[in-house]
Amino acid sequence: MISKIFCGSSLVVWLLIILISAAFLLAIAILLVGILHKPAYNNEVLRYFDKDFLLKASQYNRMATTISIARQLVTWIFLIGVIILTWKYFSISSRISIILLVGYTALFFILLYLLLMPLDYLRGFVIEHQYGLSTQTINSWLADFAKNKAISLVISTVSMTILYVLMIYVTKYWWVVAGAILIIFLIIATYLYPLIIDPLFYKFEPLEDKVLKAQIVEISERAGINVNEVLVADASRRTNKANAYFTGLGNSKRIVIFDNLLSKFSEKEALAVIVHEVSHWRYLHILKGLALSGVGGILGIFLLKIILGEMGLVADSRSILIIILLVSIFTFITLPVSNAISRFYEKQADIMTIQLTGDPETQISLMTKLADSNLSNVVPHPFIKVMLYSHPPIIERIKMANQYIK
Repeated sequence: MISKIFCGSSLVVWLLIILISAAFLLAIAILLVGILHKPAYNNEVLRYFDKDFLLKASQYNRMATTISIARQLVTWIFLIGVIILTWKYFSISSRISIILLVGYTALFFILLYLLLMPLDYLRGFVIEHQYGLSTQTINSWLADFAKNKAISLVISTVSMTILYVLMIYVTKYWWVVAGAILIIFLIIATYLYPLIIDPLFYKFEPLEDKVLKAQIVEISERAGINVNEVLVADASRRTNKANAYFTGLGNSKRIVIFDNLLSKFSEKEALAVIVHEVSHWRYLHILKGLALSGVGGILGIFLLKIILGEMGLVADSRSILIIILLVSIFTFITLPVSNAISRFYEKQADIMTIQLTGDPETQISLMTKLADSNLSNVVPHPFIKVMLYSHPPIIERIKMANQYIK
């Protein structure tokens, strides 16, 4: 059966088996470490966090990690199962009509979303309410779930259809054209996301605090950055977590802060959060992220070209299932690299925040309050940090601020 599915050279078959096995083992390792790891109770941690908080945060993150990894494993098992069933029981022509492919692809993703919905509900609604982090009603959660999946369904189905069309009509250079389309899509999506997608989930209002706005403008000018817009999102309708982020390109560029950040944190702490986002702009992190995503995407498409060519599946409708599986595996296995880059960017922004505000004490109080608000695991296991953490752990960020004080 394996040889029939991965119908290519024995080397490619073995490489695929090794790749898929490695992904499963890595996911199970994360699951086991996450379950077995205990919170740290050393003096340095207890200086800022009490044992009750550390235990609660550890339990919350353990459950969140367990469900996330279970979700990933279920996705791969479902994918592999569909591939085996397709090869064994269904006589599918190597080339089907584009309309038929759209239907099959959309049906596949709809079935996958329905299969994963119980885990998504457990993770996004039940646990968040259990730990007092969510303020959403079930109707609100279902509406957000439906919107998320509708967006994902459209993007995923269109992407797979484009690849299939390119493999049929630009058989020799399909991967080159696909790489160019990916780069264009990344740029357009980054520009349009804050204008089209974000408003589907939040209502935004301009920041009205004139004193805070004046401080933002003054610090931004010192950093050589022109802040287009600072918006406040009505996040408190959904969550008790505090957050902020930077997004967009050109005239869609903006900083977004959660309303509960303004209501629960001091003005100095809110300013530090906004300056952190300004620092991301100062280091061109969005543009660098786009460039790295483009390079990584092109390399991934080139690898797909080699693998599909060796398997004899170019312009074959069954290649779409193989592509979906491989993209999922590649994305998971390269998590340590993408997260390491993200942690480096966050560290740069933290350092510049302290330099621009000249206030490391506020940075420390901000980190402790963010950890409490978001139930952060302040000292994760090193393996979990490398695999899953896009930001430096809270205790590391506190240590860095303390170095400035000293």
